[in-house]
Amino acid sequence: MNRARGWASPQRLRPVRRRQLTQLLALLCAAAALGLAGCGSTHPASISPSTPTSTPPEMATPTPMVDPTNAAILNGYDQAILAWDTAAAVPNPQYPGILEWYTGLALTVAQGRLGALQQLDWAEVGTYTPHAVVTSVDGSTATVRDCGWDTRYIVDKTTNTPASPQPWGGSTAAGWDSFTASMVLQAGTWRLSQNQSETTPCTPASPSP
Repeated sequence: MNRARGWASPQRLRPVRRRQLTQLLALLCAAAALGLAGCGSTHPASISPSTPTSTPPEMATPTPMVDPTNAAILNGYDQAILAWDTAAAVPNPQYPGILEWYTGLALTVAQGRLGALQQLDWAEVGTYTPHAVVTSVDGSTATVRDCGWDTRYIVDKTTNTPASPQPWGGSTAAGWDSFTASMVLQAGTWRLSQNQSETTPCTPASPSP
């Protein structure tokens, strides 16, 4: 028995290979139907790009409207307080900020007190944080209520010790101070015309520093 003939001859192998190729092609075509490969093409099957999901625009937080007149009044008040503190730290009755942001009785009082501090060689130390609100506006006049955190007091510039007693009813203890201020519009600028210290306790418009 020829052992070589126990194996399939080349003629008998050809049909088997054709069937295998046919089955392979069928599998490739099935894969192409699933979008995995192209059947009868050297390029992969095209895949349609997915349409990106549109993201809804973010809702912008509305900005609170600030009344421009009130803003100008409060700016004038804040500038007047800053001018006093700057001048009193020297002291200097002719400090430009006093002449710019004060008028009427408030200007007279501020310059008089600054002159007294200058003569005594005293000066102001500490800080003041205003929490002012506009309570009324009538044409070119306005009223401001302030509840400020006050750490200011007067010291002797030579010894740096607190003046005793403190002038104008002041105190060395920090605390909330209440004021009612009158503002006047002059040449486009809101100026402090009067500032009255109140004895009643006050509630600040915002937290203390």
